[in-house]
Amino acid sequence: MQKIILIVVIIVLGLLAFNYFTTGELSLMPAGGSSDDGRELNRLRGEFRAAAREFRQAGRSAGLSGMDTTDAAGAALAAVERVEGQVASLAKRAEDAEVKTEAEKLLNEIRKYKQDIS
Repeated sequence: MQKIILIVVIIVLGLLAFNYFTTGELSLMPAGGSSDDGRELNRLRGEFRAAAREFRQAGRSAGLSGMDTTDAAGAALAAVERVEGQVASLAKRAEDAEVKTEAEKLLNEIRKYKQDIS
């Protein structure tokens, strides 16, 4: 019985971690996930955060090893640009006010990130 409880706890923690890293929300079921636009926004948020992590990792690798990581950094920035365009498009076409608001927040987060790294 204890093994079953342990397995359930591990699965729940895994789901929480997955949702946190993809949506930024610590919940079992992310909000806004019921509509297609909400799911797309969550996917784009996850892609943006992954690209931002890759950019930071490229900077750390360059600093620690002295290797040229401009290709990795450039690819990460290109991914951020692509995600920004997709989020802007989603914000314009979204019918749900909550999705539109969340898309605008993500756009602001992306723009602030781009300002911080330049």
